[in-house]
Amino acid sequence: AEQAAALQLKQSELDKVASELGETREGLASARALLDSQTEHGAKMEQERRTLEVEYRSYKEHHGSSNAQQMEAITELKLTVDNLSRQVESKTQEVVVKETQSEAQTAYIDSLRQKLLDAEAQRRALHNAVQELKGNIRVFCRLRPPPADELSAIQPVDVGQLRVSHGAETYDFNFDKVFRPDTTQQAVFAEVDGLVQSALDGYKVCIFAYGQTGSGKTHTMQGSNDPDSWGLIPRSLRKILRESESMRRDGWAWTLRASFLEVYNEQLRDLLYGEAGDPPKLTIMHDDAWGTVVNNVSTYEVTSMEQINLLMAKAAKQRAVGYTDMNAASSRSHSIFALYLTGVNEALGSELHGALHLVDLAGSERLDRSGATGERLKETQSINK
Repeated sequence: AEQAAALQLKQSELDKVASELGETREGLASARALLDSQTEHGAKMEQERRTLEVEYRSYKEHHGSSNAQQMEAITELKLTVDNLSRQVESKTQEVVVKETQSEAQTAYIDSLRQKLLDAEAQRRALHNAVQELKGNIRVFCRLRPPPADELSAIQPVDVGQLRVSHGAETYDFNFDKVFRPDTTQQAVFAEVDGLVQSALDGYKVCIFAYGQTGSGKTHTMQGSNDPDSWGLIPRSLRKILRESESMRRDGWAWTLRASFLEVYNEQLRDLLYGEAGDPPKLTIMHDDAWGTVVNNVSTYEVTSMEQINLLMAKAAKQRAVGYTDMNAASSRSHSIFALYLTGVNEALGSELHGALHLVDLAGSERLDRSGATGERLKETQSINK
């Protein structure tokens, strides 16, 4: 709770510093515009003074006379030149003052920019300290509603505990959290919302669903087309798109690239490959910026949920599914949606690289109950390894 309060305080300080920086930038822009105007005016007056001096010297050389009218005109010219000289001197002093003020404001903006950078770094550190306190590795359990005519052998006991009944015996299991059968998709996402934010902060995040075939893994990860029933994948991507767009106001420019893979019978398959001919060989390798990656996989830059939905629909058509005695549309492969995030803030001189991996594992099955034979048997053996 203290970490969360400190995080909220730092966020408020960050917003205040960002607001001050914006106001100071506006003031500096106005001061610079006034400085340019005064400088231009001073240059014009200096030019007028020089012109009058030239005219005066020319007049004196060619029309030197004791005529009273000529002497009066010369006197007026001298007065005009003196006035212009004083004005030029005054404007020059104003220019010096404005330049000094401009330098001071520039220094102040630099200090605000540094404060903003420090505050943002502290916010990221505090946020991810909270995530670490919750646990870098967390295990949740979501209970699927039982059929209407059956009693469930699994009952939630507490927020992080459930009880399994087997005959006359009961067994208790502990988790970081247990989601009851009536838990909404939004409530499930709320538990991993902070991890998604960590990806925007430059961390590598992985969320995956594991369980028996038909237990609701794909529903939890992908959900349906109705936004209220969206699973973790579309909700995570919607949050990242919204947050990255919001951060543009603070000078951040984000590039998001997506890929979709499956592991089928121990082989990697690119679900977004759309070229003619055989796809290139996929290999797992290490990357300094992104950690563990798959080489030669298709990646697409995404800027909207519409683009992401099209990619997911394309991948769903190519994913391996099949009929077994336990599930008429059982996922026969592990699917991995990967989003790579690059954020650059030139004003702060900062660059972030985050990654979000969302994994829907294939449904595990007992061979004797799945009724799998032939190719389905091979699939089940690969899934259960």
